[in-house]
Amino acid sequence: MTRAPVHWPHLALLALLVPAWQAATASTLAPTAVLAAWLALNVAVLAFAEQWRPFRRDWAPTRRHLARDGTVWSLNLLADALASAALAAVAIAWAPDTSAWPVTLQVGAGLLAAEFGSYVLHRWSHRDGWLWRVHLLHHRPDRLNVANAITAHPFNAVYDKVARTLPLLALGLSPEAVLAVALFGITQALVVHANVAGSIGVLEWFVGSAALHRRHHSTHEAEAGNFGTALPFWDQVFGTYRRGAAPAAVGVFTPAAYPGEFELAALLAWPLRIARRWRPLRPRCC
Repeated sequence: MTRAPVHWPHLALLALLVPAWQAATASTLAPTAVLAAWLALNVAVLAFAEQWRPFRRDWAPTRRHLARDGTVWSLNLLADALASAALAAVAIAWAPDTSAWPVTLQVGAGLLAAEFGSYVLHRWSHRDGWLWRVHLLHHRPDRLNVANAITAHPFNAVYDKVARTLPLLALGLSPEAVLAVALFGITQALVVHANVAGSIGVLEWFVGSAALHRRHHSTHEAEAGNFGTALPFWDQVFGTYRRGAAPAAVGVFTPAAYPGEFELAALLAWPLRIARRWRPLRPRCC
């Protein structure tokens, strides 16, 4: 039996998290600049790794894919900035002051709380309804790679940001702890979609991985669990944790029920259609 290769880029980025966070908290850089720099570093590492050791060569993005994904990334970065500004205003006005907690406890609680908010909303988004119409764009591609890691509807970007951040504000975490949670979240959001071969071994029980998330995107309904991205903890608690062989294909269960993956205008407008009742032939999951 051939042993699976190690997913060194994922492990390297996880190892860099603590020194990157320490350097950021010791610097005078604005949090926005820190997160942008970390995002750029992660994209560069994973894009190189996709060329070096791809999981599937036929999942490499073409120019057409890159044009679509670049457009959506631009929309989502704008949506993220607007959501961040609104949440910062909420934090200044209403967030309780409990930042006397030890920072390690704050980060641990923050990771679990942020992932719980995202898990609940993500799982709800896979039911038949308006949230699935929003979430559809993220599942429409038939390949996974770092270029389409955040190819999602701007509404999706905003509500996921809110679901992850409001629990942190409710806990009253310090800015340093929130930054640590955000850095980890960026790495996980990108690496679980990256088209890179390899496994993180037993860490898969504690940290989200590309192998777990590919099953989430499976076109086979029995495989499509794993709603957590950063952590698998809530999937394990609620019985949606799935391990096993990689799916044969990724995308939606019934492609004919939806606009094509390059029909970006139609996919962006899909949640706004009110002229007639829309229901998919099958819900995405669960």
